[in-house]
Amino acid sequence: MKTKISSDTALIRCAGYDSGNIQRAVQQAVDLLGGMHVFVKPGDRVLVKPNLLKARPPEAAVTTHPEVVRAVIRLVQTAGGIAMVGDSPGMGDLKKVAEKSGILDVVLEEGAELAEFDEAVQVKNNGRFQHFEVSKQAYDADVIINLPKLKTHGMTTLTGAVKNLFGCIPGKRKVQWHFNTGVNHDLFMRMLLELYLLLKPSLTIMDAVIGMEGNGPGSGDPRQIGAVLAGRDAVAIDAVSAKLVGVYPDRLPLIRAAEALDIGETKLDRITVLGNAIESMAVNTFRLPAQEHLEWKLPEWARRSLKNALTTKPVIDHGQCITCGVCQGHCPQGAIEVRNKKLVIDYRNCIRCFCCQEFCPQGAITVGKGWALTILP
Repeated sequence: MKTKISSDTALIRCAGYDSGNIQRAVQQAVDLLGGMHVFVKPGDRVLVKPNLLKARPPEAAVTTHPEVVRAVIRLVQTAGGIAMVGDSPGMGDLKKVAEKSGILDVVLEEGAELAEFDEAVQVKNNGRFQHFEVSKQAYDADVIINLPKLKTHGMTTLTGAVKNLFGCIPGKRKVQWHFNTGVNHDLFMRMLLELYLLLKPSLTIMDAVIGMEGNGPGSGDPRQIGAVLAGRDAVAIDAVSAKLVGVYPDRLPLIRAAEALDIGETKLDRITVLGNAIESMAVNTFRLPAQEHLEWKLPEWARRSLKNALTTKPVIDHGQCITCGVCQGHCPQGAIEVRNKKLVIDYRNCIRCFCCQEFCPQGAITVGKGWALTILP
């Protein structure tokens, strides 16, 4: 499996979310790549795909900021395109999530469309996975512009450009993918990369003005980064954004999988960064989740017996937990139950997908280390 497109990545300093700053930064980033007319032709139906994980206000840094969405809609319309804004939130329906995040107002004010991912089409795939069920709106779009948010993630360390396209799989079908790939995180990364190749976003513009550190992607802390990134190669953008927050790209399981499959550009010395230098904008002490999986390197018999000791795992803070049941509803393994009025995780069945942590509305689930990881250097 092989694909290579230009890995040139624009990196533009942007201090805040006032409309003028964002419009300037997004315009400058896209202009460094040739301008929006390179990606959008008159009459094109353009899917603008932000991160709309769940219904949180913009200042929580859970979703792509509405002013980034506004800037992209305007550029699409200036190029003659028809802008549709869509996603399949992990929690809640699209309209409610778009309203809470401020994106619905932007869609209405700019004369764009809100695209509900309420219809799926089965698409043949030539990779390891023979079929994907994806949103018809995404598959039928003439152009996809991917608008991820730079955040931490319990399973993937950072979540950004490639993983944002997982939202093009409608509704509960996303949970099924976690179930199908199970504890094999490498297989899940391959699925994300094959989905990326299938959807072929023409352009990715990353909101890294204020990202999320700590207990991301849904309950972490906002962190000023001050950047907008753009490029054709989502893998390259993930590599550059990782370095921006002090993470060597090859630490990320997604980047390692992309390198093994020769998808996109994973090596920073082969990526041309346009605009500002990474070093001039680097963020220090960006807090990451505990993210180690030594068990994946062991034989099968050892993985079974030492799984709890040698992996990170979701941990429930019962002081914050209100037993709302959201984590139970999103667990693909059914590994969470109520005992003595408290939620308990069955770690024998837990596949470490961290869906429970991702969707917990209280931020009561964090990423913890198995006992062996706590004593290793």
